[in-house]
Amino acid sequence: MFENVFKFLELQMQEMLHLDEVEGYTERQRQRGDFAVQDPVSGRSIGLREMLYANSLSWIKNESQKVLYQDMQRLSAPGVLNEATLSTGIATFPTSILPAVRRIYSNLIAMDLVSVQPLTTPTGYIYWLDHVYTDTKADESIVGGTTRLDQVRPKQYALSGEATTIRGIQYKLTKKLIETLNYKLKADWTIEAEQDLKSQWKMDLESEIIPQVTEEVIRETDKVIIDQLLAGAGAGNVNWNTNYPTADATTTDRKSYDATLYGAVLDANQLIIEKKFINASWLITTPAVYTRLSKLENFNIDPLAIGQIGNIGRRYVGTIGNIFKVYVDPWFTANKILLGVKGDSWKYAVGYYSPYIPLFVSEKYIRNDDFTQFARGAMSRFASGVLPELSTGTATNNGLATVTLVST
Repeated sequence: MFENVFKFLELQMQEMLHLDEVEGYTERQRQRGDFAVQDPVSGRSIGLREMLYANSLSWIKNESQKVLYQDMQRLSAPGVLNEATLSTGIATFPTSILPAVRRIYSNLIAMDLVSVQPLTTPTGYIYWLDHVYTDTKADESIVGGTTRLDQVRPKQYALSGEATTIRGIQYKLTKKLIETLNYKLKADWTIEAEQDLKSQWKMDLESEIIPQVTEEVIRETDKVIIDQLLAGAGAGNVNWNTNYPTADATTTDRKSYDATLYGAVLDANQLIIEKKFINASWLITTPAVYTRLSKLENFNIDPLAIGQIGNIGRRYVGTIGNIFKVYVDPWFTANKILLGVKGDSWKYAVGYYSPYIPLFVSEKYIRNDDFTQFARGAMSRFASGVLPELSTGTATNNGLATVTLVST
């Protein structure tokens, strides 16, 4: 019995990987140089999605076998109907868990904002690339081996003659030990609602609830990561006044003034360039601020984003200035624009998202004394934060900057 369940799950995992390949996710993952690990047995590279599927599969096998065994014991008890085709002992979550993981993974906008480095255990290391000076120059506030290139601006390079020390820089892979946190959610409903929906519409209420649970997991995971990025913005802030100058009374004058909001975005981008030496690649803001940006001549709606208009929650909408991808977040801090860098690989990023178990959904259980209220629980385990970090543990001089809309 157990062997059949696990074989089904493994086949389901292969199907998910095949769909990833067909839909281009796997190729995009390779092109971006996303994080992967080397399988010590086969020697092949295991990518993000396969690692997450495998983690979920391992969790189901190890943690759920006891539940499955108890169910089978009850079904095998004397007086209980038991046929070879009976499938009641198979927990309901295995048939939907991997497709749900795939859905979550594909719809997180955090995937476009930060480095994604999945973990194979509840604790582990994440990595990023640091560029540091190798020699100490006290007069320039440079400490060899620890001062990053984006923390100071050297005043001069010493001329190197015979038997002199050549100034150098070093590229080193830095690691940080992290621990995943547990995020839990439950969905409940009444037995009457379940019966009525099945009677009137031949629909299974429980199967209707699971997609809503996954949507909520997506929204809350994105919120955790975006809040951390906003709180950790270390490159600086630029203010932009929402009040029109007194002299700008005409529509033309006001339109010209509105265009200066893009100038403020460029000023914030300059702060990032001075720290990371590259342009910001994305910005995220509220619907109200997005409305201002969308009226500018250099805003371009992305045709691929049109299909997302009906989605509830955060979404990609287009680009501005052909430089920054624009994301809209209904729950983002009012009157704020956050700019950040997402490099071409996991080595260059301003934050990290490290999932261990993207989604685990429990079986249906009774949650009240009169047996009329049902519930199913959902859990996600991941770590996230801002990079890079100094030895003191504080994030600074990173590729995150803000624009604040003020009224004074």
